[in-house]
This record gives sequence, structure tokens and C-alpha cells, in this order.
Amino acid sequence: MSSDMSTDELRAAVLLAARRVGSQATLFSLAVAERLGLAGTDVECLDRLLVEGRLTVGRLAELTGVTTGSATRMVDRLEQAGFVKRIPDPTDRRRVLVEAVPGVAAKLGALHESLRRSQTDLIDGYDDGQLRLLVEFLRGIDQAMVVETARMRAPSEEADAGGSYAAPVAGVTSGKLIFLSGAPRITVRGDATLKELYRASFAGPVPRMRVRGGVVTVAYPRMGWFDWRAQIAGQNVDASAHWRKDTGEIALNASIPWWIELRGGVSSWAADLRTLRLEGFELRGGASKVELMLPRPIGVVPIRIHGGMSRVSIVRPIGVAAGLEVHGGVSEVALDGEVVKGAGQISMQTPGAAATPDRYEIDVSGGASKVSISTS
Repeated sequence: MSSDMSTDELRAAVLLAARRVGSQATLFSLAVAERLGLAGTDVECLDRLLVEGRLTVGRLAELTGVTTGSATRMVDRLEQAGFVKRIPDPTDRRRVLVEAVPGVAAKLGALHESLRRSQTDLIDGYDDGQLRLLVEFLRGIDQAMVVETARMRAPSEEADAGGSYAAPVAGVTSGKLIFLSGAPRITVRGDATLKELYRASFAGPVPRMRVRGGVVTVAYPRMGWFDWRAQIAGQNVDASAHWRKDTGEIALNASIPWWIELRGGVSSWAADLRTLRLEGFELRGGASKVELMLPRPIGVVPIRIHGGMSRVSIVRPIGVAAGLEVHGGVSEVALDGEVVKGAGQISMQTPGAAATPDRYEIDVSGGASKVSISTS
């Protein structure tokens, strides 16, 4: 390094070197994972267990930055591969802990041995004062990363009042939009001009959004006001008035096909998908109001809505065939003007739908007040 560098240049060089070390550490960890036939997060999990000791699945999820469900599947993989085991918590028999099995430390250590020797040779050239400075610097960097990682994952004060997000397409050939938990009032639309994979904006609580391999996940915090499912005299009612200002809008890139899934119910869902190629739609957990404007299907496209609804309105293009199955009771269902009232189970279809290769198969279960399937 040049001795005539200014203080600002030296500071920038130190920060750049630290950033490169972090990037190389990630690449090395992935190389270790490949040697072991594991995913990168699996190796991170093993490393955390060796450093921290026994941990719950929830704590592993926090330390590795994945959801609890993903952490559970990660532990399942590692347990099946013989790297970890589950044991009862000796202080609380109701809890289960995860620990690395004997021999894992030696196996990982062997893969790290060459790197450890290179690092040891490097620091052997420093005196005690320089080593203390390095320890202080690296500990400070580590603590700063912990703080900033937590800050990045938590909604900021500005984001609490509304936030917007986007992600590049990056070679993705198909997309999947998944809501992992309940959601307030959400609008989704296809956008033929969008260059990104998706673009989203929110007013009110801002969910955590992640993208991996074309799968966009949306996770709202679980809060009591998502439980909209109220009934009066056996009828679902719209109890979403408490959070009418809490809304979200998501635009999806229309150049690739999409599957859309809501796993925890939603207050109000409106989607104009006419410009998309839709591979399927599924809503579980119920909804107050669902409005779908569908594109022309390619093949048999499933539309599944489960869990109890107040109103369901699905509009498809003119001439598109559709089949409808309703289970669990409905006050009124209408398919292209044909109305059936007060039935527990209904099976309807447009003329010749079963023999039409490109059609919608719509399944509604769990009870509904009003279901309408029409064309536009």
C-alpha cells in the first residue's frame, strides 16, 4: 500500500478490504457447502451450533436470517444427513434443542485447515500491539454488522408510514408471489412495461419481502387486526374497517408466468391480472372480499379459495371456459348469470368446459356469502 496515501484514502482502503474479506468468506462458505453436499445456510447453521452450542430452531432462524419454517426444513436436512440431532431441553422438557453431532467440528475443521494455516502465517508477522489492534477492529466490525443487519430487517420509522421495494429480473423465467402470513388490503396487477421482477409500495405496516430464484415472499407481522373473520347471524362480514388505511400494491412483471399464493388470509384482495400469464392462484385462511380479473388461460389453470369468504368476484375474458366447485355452503353463487342460492355443495361449468384444453378450474370451500363468476 502506498505510503503517501491520505487519511481519507487509507480509511476507504480499510473499508474496501473488509468488504472484500466478507465477500470471500461467503464464497468460501459456499465452497465448503458444496464439498459437504449442503446448502450455504446449512453450513452457516452448523457453524452457529459449533460456536453457540445447543439452540432452538427459532434461535437458529434468527441467527441465520431465515424464517422459522425454513429453519425447520434446514434442521430436517441436516438431521437426515447425520450432522445434527434434536434433543429435549434439560431445563424445559416442552422445548426441543438442536445440537451438532460428535465429529462435525472435526469434519468442518479439516475443510478449514488450509485456510487457518494461511491466516496463522499472516498474523505471525504482527507484534502484540498490532494483534490487539486487529482484534479490536474485527470485534468492532462484527458488532456493527450485527446492529446494521437487525436494522435492515426491521421496518424503519420512515418505512412504517409507507415503503416501496423492487427487485431485478436477473434471468428469472417464472415468478411466484407468496404471502406467508395474513395481510390487510392488497392490490396486485400485472405490468407489461415493468423492467423489474416486481415493484411494491405499502401504506401502514411494511412487510418483510424476500426474493430467491423468482419466488417473492411477503411476510407481515402477525397482528390481531388481521383476524377479520367475524360473523353475524352465520354470515361473514367485512370487519376490515379498523385498518382501511393499511394498504399495499404490488406490480408484477408481465413478461414471465406467475403463480400467486396467500397462506394466511387477507382482508381485501383485488387483482387485475389480465396482462399476466397466470399459472395458478390459491388463497388459504379466508378473506373478506376477493376480486380477481383473470387473463386468458394457457392450459388448465387452478383458482383455489379456501377458508370462508364474504364476497368472491372473478371476472374472466369472454369465451374462456370455466368449471366451478363450491364446498361448505354458500348463500348465493352465480356463473355467467345462472344463479343458485342456499346450497351446501355446488358443481357448475360453462358449456363444453371439461373438453376445453385452456380453461379455469375454480374451487371455493369453507363457506361463502356470495360467489360471482362472470366475463368481461
